[in-house]
Amino acid sequence: MKHIFHPTDLGHGSTTAFLIALRIAATTKGALTIMHVDGTGEGEWTDLPGVRKTLSRWGLLHDEHDLEEFERTGMRVRKQLMQGKRPVSSCLNYLGEHPTDLIVLATHQGSGNNWLKRKVAEPLARGSGEPTLFVPENAKGLVDADTGKVTLRHILVPVAMEPSPQRAIDMAVHTAKALADGLVRFTFLHVAGVFEAPTVTVPEHPDWSVEHMLRTGDPVDTIVKVANLDQVDLVVMATKGHDGFLDMLRGSKTERVLREVHCPVMAVPV
Repeated sequence: MKHIFHPTDLGHGSTTAFLIALRIAATTKGALTIMHVDGTGEGEWTDLPGVRKTLSRWGLLHDEHDLEEFERTGMRVRKQLMQGKRPVSSCLNYLGEHPTDLIVLATHQGSGNNWLKRKVAEPLARGSGEPTLFVPENAKGLVDADTGKVTLRHILVPVAMEPSPQRAIDMAVHTAKALADGLVRFTFLHVAGVFEAPTVTVPEHPDWSVEHMLRTGDPVDTIVKVANLDQVDLVVMATKGHDGFLDMLRGSKTERVLREVHCPVMAVPV
């Protein structure tokens, strides 16, 4: 997770996603790209979120104006203000030339992220084929805005025989390493008609615990119920996109979960 891509509509909902993206980049000493696609032609550089100002508020910089101090953090930040009326295409074109490890973006539950009255978040994730962390506008965040303190304590990973959940598990582990600063519980939830769950592999860590949960019923309903009742901080799901006719009508399982849970959801393509 050394390259983080954060597209933003500059709305209030994007702030929580920006904080998560910045916290990951600061911890991993990675590269963060912040992009806004402006369809009005009135956008200004100063409209983009302030990286050094935020790091200073978190106590990671003594002086937000000291460029040498910022360089010593090991982070790299690139801000892109692009004109255009097709944010999905603009972002995908950029990602075609600048691969990323993780996309972090806000989304409005029920309608997808709405830049210029178009769905952006879900089509961007599907088109890029990259792991994407969706942060619902009204969901609890993972990073305190004032202190930068991380509140990631419980990660839910739905697992199935197909698609293989291992890449999603690996991304959950990477996320815990990049964000969590204390105890973390991984819950592996298998929902099926028979109690046959795939084998999962998680590296040992003194601050991590693992539990396995078996349930029957509708997968989406069960995942949403467990995530909301257990006050999960993050859901990480393997996804194959729109596999069939019903999925084309209703959205993939990951998209349907995203619209109903109260926490960020990471979609990991396999």
